[in-house]
Amino acid sequence: MRLCQYKVWKKDILHPGVYEIGFVRNGVFNPKYIGKASFRIYDRIKKHYNEVGSLIVASYYDERIRDNLYFHVMITENYDSIERNLLRRFKIGKEGGLYEWNQKYED
Repeated sequence: MRLCQYKVWKKDILHPGVYEIGFVRNGVFNPKYIGKASFRIYDRIKKHYNEVGSLIVASYYDERIRDNLYFHVMITENYDSIERNLLRRFKIGKEGGLYEWNQKYED
């Protein structure tokens, strides 16, 4: 789902869960950031789009050259452990991990 069209998906993401933000290249989603929402994914996605979420996502939108970020969601009540396990599994930060826009574990 395109991040700029998050409002279109509102009724589908009014749940807690885990979300990823990234790019689609050659039809494949490539996540750069992972986060969790304890109440509603919609509220977290809205913050990222309005530049009050991740500083890296905000800096991407600061430039506003292109608006080609997408998001993927996992609706779950087990958001803490899923996010933590994915961060550990794929590493984080500058070490070449999947979620290179995440700068730290948020345990």
